[in-house]
Amino acid sequence: MPDERAADRLVSLLPIQGSYLKRYGIALMAMACALALRAVFQPILGGSMQFVSISAATVFAAWYCGLWPAILATVAGTLAANALFVPPYQLLGPITQKAIIGEILFLAFCGAIIALGESGRRAVLRLGHVHEVLLRSRMHLKFRVRERTAELRQMNQSLRDLSARLLRVQDEERRRIARDLHDSTGQALTALKMELAGIERELAARNPQLALRLGASIADARQISDDLRTISYLLHPPLLDELGLGSALRWYAEGFEKRCGIKVHLELDTPTRLAPEMEVTLFRVAQESLINVHRHSGSATAVIRLSAAKDRIVLQVEDQGRGIPRELLAAIPSGVTLGVGLRGMRERVEDFGGELEISSSEQGTKVKAAIPLGAQQSGSVAIRYEAGTLGSIPVERTSGDLMAKRAAKRAGAN
Repeated sequence: MPDERAADRLVSLLPIQGSYLKRYGIALMAMACALALRAVFQPILGGSMQFVSISAATVFAAWYCGLWPAILATVAGTLAANALFVPPYQLLGPITQKAIIGEILFLAFCGAIIALGESGRRAVLRLGHVHEVLLRSRMHLKFRVRERTAELRQMNQSLRDLSARLLRVQDEERRRIARDLHDSTGQALTALKMELAGIERELAARNPQLALRLGASIADARQISDDLRTISYLLHPPLLDELGLGSALRWYAEGFEKRCGIKVHLELDTPTRLAPEMEVTLFRVAQESLINVHRHSGSATAVIRLSAAKDRIVLQVEDQGRGIPRELLAAIPSGVTLGVGLRGMRERVEDFGGELEISSSEQGTKVKAAIPLGAQQSGSVAIRYEAGTLGSIPVERTSGDLMAKRAAKRAGAN
């Protein structure tokens, strides 16, 4: 608005541009108006002050019409004023020394006005030209900024879509790897334990010392099997697909307490199952939040709240730790200081059109994820196709199956 007002003021002060005839005609019309106005006051003024109105017209002509139109209008106005208002009503006026000196001084004054007006007129014209160039440059710059902004938005959207695609493919890969670890490697380890147990029973009577060593190896194999099962469940808990988000969170909270020694309180209010992709997203947010509690907060307890509020599902993870420093907390909304975990949480939630809020103080930190209940993932069809393709990669299970069958036969024979 200020720029538009300044532009309007500048336009109102700009000299008249166009053909010479136009400027000459306007200058003479201005002088004629000034003489007509002087004629109105002729009964009061008589033969005096005949040059006042001419001076005003000269100023107007010098500023708006230019040098030569102003000179012509001034000379014509002087002669007309002598003929109309000054006795003996002649073009040259009274032929007296005083009258001649007066007219010469008036013409010199008008010449000075015309010179000043012409210099100002040219300066304003130059300023108007510069202003026009600046306006054009500004419009061009605005257009370029809008164009670049649109390109950046498109690129950012493409990056967000790509990140969401990678996260979903990662989830599918975790599900596939967890299933393969459980079905293939887990079976092979089970077969190995059964085989070793059979050998241990055979050696118990022949070589007790060797049987004890073999028993220790069986215990190690059992521990490896337990660790492998834990890794498989952490990659993708089967309860998440079978029983839903609530059961998966309860299982993860129990395991987290055992592994990290942090007491986790659960407040779950989910009457119905959610979309599978949404349950995976909320589970990953809770999982990453608890990992951050263990790594950074120093809190002995944590709280997970899951509730359905109006038309959205809300997940909150709170702790009573040391909190996030103010500088880092203030920089989180810009995304500058986000780690991989927090950035992944935000991208997962925003992929559903939700919001992720992080608040912190000296009493602890709270992570809140809110997702609309009817939200759909962007590009879910394409990703489901990719995930299905990845999930259909065949995995060799022959050795595990053979070992399990062989160990079962030997156990039955014994």
